[in-house]
Amino acid sequence: MSTGLSKPLRSGEISGKVLDSKTDEAMAGVTLVLEGTTLGTVTDAAGRYKIANVPAGEQTILARFIGYQTQKRTITIQENAKLVLNFYLTESAVTAAAIEVVATKERQAPEDPRTSLFRIEPKQTKVLAGGAEDVLRSLQAIPGVLAQNDFSSQLFVRGSGPDQNLMLMDDIEVFNPYRLYGTISMFNPETVSDISLITGGFPAKYGDRLSAVLDITNRDGTQEKAIAGKLNANITDANAIFEGRAPFGLEGSWLISSRRTYYDLIVGPILKDAGLVEGDVAFPNFWDFQTKLAVQVHPEHQLQLNAVIGRDNVDIVTSERDSEQPDSLNLGNTTKNDVFGAAWHYTPTPNALNKFVVSWYRNSGDSRFSGTFVDDAAYSEEELEEFEEQGIDPTLLAFQAVETESTFEFLKTSLRDEISIKSNRHLFEAGVGTDFLTTSIYFFVDASESAKAAYQALVQSGQAGSIPFDTIITQSVSYFRSNAYVQDRIEILKNKLFLQPGLRFDYYKLIDKAYLAPRFNFSYALDDITTIRGAWGMYYQSPGYEKLIDQDEFFDLSQGEEFIRTLSAERAIHYVLGVDRWLNDRWQLKLEGYYKHFDDLLVQKKEVSTIYEVSYTGGDWYDTASWSAPYAVTEERLSSIPVNGGTGHAYGFEILLEKRRTTKDDRLNGWISYAYAIANRSRDGLEMPFDYDQRHTINVVVDYKLNDWLDLGVRWRFGSGYPYTPPVGVTPRVVPLDENETVWAIQRDSFLGDRVIFDIDYGDESNQNSKRLPAYHRLDIRFTAHSHYSAGYLSFDWDFYLDIINAYNNQNVISYRYDIVENPNGGAPLLERETQSMLPIIPTLGICVWF
Repeated sequence: MSTGLSKPLRSGEISGKVLDSKTDEAMAGVTLVLEGTTLGTVTDAAGRYKIANVPAGEQTILARFIGYQTQKRTITIQENAKLVLNFYLTESAVTAAAIEVVATKERQAPEDPRTSLFRIEPKQTKVLAGGAEDVLRSLQAIPGVLAQNDFSSQLFVRGSGPDQNLMLMDDIEVFNPYRLYGTISMFNPETVSDISLITGGFPAKYGDRLSAVLDITNRDGTQEKAIAGKLNANITDANAIFEGRAPFGLEGSWLISSRRTYYDLIVGPILKDAGLVEGDVAFPNFWDFQTKLAVQVHPEHQLQLNAVIGRDNVDIVTSERDSEQPDSLNLGNTTKNDVFGAAWHYTPTPNALNKFVVSWYRNSGDSRFSGTFVDDAAYSEEELEEFEEQGIDPTLLAFQAVETESTFEFLKTSLRDEISIKSNRHLFEAGVGTDFLTTSIYFFVDASESAKAAYQALVQSGQAGSIPFDTIITQSVSYFRSNAYVQDRIEILKNKLFLQPGLRFDYYKLIDKAYLAPRFNFSYALDDITTIRGAWGMYYQSPGYEKLIDQDEFFDLSQGEEFIRTLSAERAIHYVLGVDRWLNDRWQLKLEGYYKHFDDLLVQKKEVSTIYEVSYTGGDWYDTASWSAPYAVTEERLSSIPVNGGTGHAYGFEILLEKRRTTKDDRLNGWISYAYAIANRSRDGLEMPFDYDQRHTINVVVDYKLNDWLDLGVRWRFGSGYPYTPPVGVTPRVVPLDENETVWAIQRDSFLGDRVIFDIDYGDESNQNSKRLPAYHRLDIRFTAHSHYSAGYLSFDWDFYLDIINAYNNQNVISYRYDIVENPNGGAPLLERETQSMLPIIPTLGICVWF
């Protein structure tokens, strides 16, 4: 009985590439089968394939891909011969409701039941206007995905925080996928082959996150040349990529890339010469190194080795004055992000694949911050200018002092095995995995009593989480997480109805709890151009310091093992329903609605605290005699201890109209989308808008070929205002007068005498996020010119580009800054508001060359 695995005595080998006949682009996922046998394979991301052990003699090979005409080639195989055979597939048309639709490899097939799936080609991240050639920033143009501001590459997906997104690179989970402290991502668009984002309803193979999954696959190096390369440079950074065939006669490829910012090398010396900084200065900068080796060690076995090493650094001391003087800053930070992985892919038959992945990941860093600042609450700008004119020593002014130190290291070693088997009506997938983690953290913050008192006004309103002042937190804990899943895509009605039930098991040793998460997806093809997809699922997320980078709140998990085991995993339930329809052969319309319910969310515990307040008794507000003596009151305030006390929900709908460039003659590519969304959080019976609750969002993305050598890229984004917490007035600052904090007093000004200092009063939690910022809108424009140079053996392709961010220089509001000023009519001090804006108009020039 033949199993398809036995090796014939006389055999040869067939290999080659599969390309689109119109665009000459490589086609991934094409099935190649030797007619009349079980031999076959599927092309990789570069369109390559290989079939070994082909019986000698005349054979017929079929190349199939959905939406393309099946191509049949008859060949003669010689014993021990290696035949190179390339295929050029031609698109086929299917007609339904008088609409001709040409399918392409980028389109989601009707048998794919995943909802909320968006795939962006790596080349789109390169040319997206205003995207800074960054993968995460490019994804912010997708409906349902929000940006925190112009400066951050973090993703806020459908009412969830960035800590609730699972980030995978080559099947390896990464915790902190950022460079330059969140400005750009660790994913190099020059080395990426596939970018898939699932914004809701993701299947059982993904876990330990509540919101979304970003799955990044890095490409193999080229096998066409022994060595090839590409260089890319602009005014901020440079990127170099080299790749080629595997050495020493091995069948495979290698790829090496490196990036580095260099504006610190330019800006730093200029500011140092001007006396604005001193010492050994390192402005924010990063470099990274990435490599991938893919070797076909046997016709059925492939070995992949991956490595990414990244470093971020900043080291600044401002002013030539001693760093202990007011208005000075001492800032330092170093962050390491290292990934090493090995993957073994075993393909015993064309319809079966086993992947075994071993990885080691380290995210670590240390930081320091110290500074002394003239107290803005104590003096108006006019007073500060007057003091400066009088030559008054700034050390005489009341100032706040802050000093922090922190060190962290998150280590994770992972073992994972996954199998997929495709049969006539099933695609069965299963996997098991274990992560061994060691998380270590050291945290200390100290501040002057005046600074602490000012910060408490923010804590009381819920606008800021509690920070454990004067407390050293040191913790190192080792634990493991284990998981397993099964899911099966079942074809119920031929080419029409597909169901995908799944079940996931997770065990979190840190909290000593196990969870079962059932999930269900379906797709139904109403006709050849219309598909309905839906999903329901339960999702869990464990607590842990490794998620701290993306969290807005600090959680102290150093309360002991017994306390940690009282915590539960956070939970979300997703409901998703959508439909997509092709309007003609190039335009697609997608409509999707969703609802997410959150419970057991980690929030900072409220504890009863004693605070001191004063009452106004009449007279001059700045005169200490106009206020009562401080008296003690008790109230609940946020601490840094976590509890499962939060709930929430997010719901909305999204509309996307997309145009794909599918032939060489197509000039237009892009999309327009609208998203309506509501996201709230609740605790202690109080509901408030989520910090990034943006009700209306519009994205317009255009990539248009003006001619053979010039492309125009346009992106316009509109978003209604994010919520913010407005001040309700001012309150006197009350600070302790002795170390035991048994004697309190109204803060007096050490320079002007008995004068009350006021802080901004943001009210209580009921005032949190009660107002909204103005709407955001920004236009980015990019021109890309293409050229080719050839002389003798030298041949280069060049791209020159001009990228203009915020082309019409709109002042988008990131926040408001409030200054306390005296009331000219007497009475309570007034607040003056100053707008803090995001990026102004910024033109960027760049060049890219490959050979």
